[in-house]
Amino acid sequence: MLYIQFMQLTKQFNFLSKLAGQLNSFYKKKSNSFMKVENKGKNKKNYDPVTNFDKGIEKFIRTHIQKKFKHDGIIGEEFPNKVSKNDFTWCIDPIDGTRAFVIGAPTWSNLIGLSYLGQSVIGLANFPELDKHYVASQKDSFVIKKNKKTKIKTSNAKTIHNIKMVGNFHGVLSYERQKKIIKKLGWSFRLAGFDALNFCLMAEGKIDAVIEANLKPYDILPLVPIVKNAGGIVTNWNNEPAEKGGHIVAAANKVLHRKLIKLLKPFRNI
Repeated sequence: MLYIQFMQLTKQFNFLSKLAGQLNSFYKKKSNSFMKVENKGKNKKNYDPVTNFDKGIEKFIRTHIQKKFKHDGIIGEEFPNKVSKNDFTWCIDPIDGTRAFVIGAPTWSNLIGLSYLGQSVIGLANFPELDKHYVASQKDSFVIKKNKKTKIKTSNAKTIHNIKMVGNFHGVLSYERQKKIIKKLGWSFRLAGFDALNFCLMAEGKIDAVIEANLKPYDILPLVPIVKNAGGIVTNWNNEPAEKGGHIVAAANKVLHRKLIKLLKPFRNI
């Protein structure tokens, strides 16, 4: 993986940075269109909404990627995967937070990341309704608000019981198990269904840790370099790479991450 450190990804980074504005323009043109909502879940209890906007935005992103990087692979939430011919693969979640999108909450985002041999190298989290986006180059992470670009950095918080910690278990854990985890983590933990925004706020230093369950690769892979390049650590609960998804823990620094991994140890197999 040392090769990645010396790889020049300027073209790909510039592409992502420009894509944020293109996505916003595309969304504004379509925002007054009729919204069709379907359930991808097997039944009403397993509600997993998808809209015509999810599919339209993913098609838009795929088209732009294929024009610029025709040999790269593409993994997306709504359409079949395209196999890579060069070990580079783009990962797309066209609307991360579809439930928020459907009810009109502004916290949803467009997530796009690029991986090389499975390791995430650059990423974009675009929030059209919040008029900002987060982007990671190979070395740094930035937030762009109203065309003002600011380098971001995680906090230096290291004490578990004196931090801002949020998360979401996405309905995969029973109420009793959730209570046990929350009791173990302490009073500083709060359930917050902000999806990708949780991780971005942590990268920005506004919260200190995020704990999530049952994430798909496209939910987390684009966010990994945003967190890491801001100084944070993100893995699964077994302290393994986060790119494949699953139960995820992100912390502002190594010390805090180590403590959270230890606290989560009894819950790794749930």
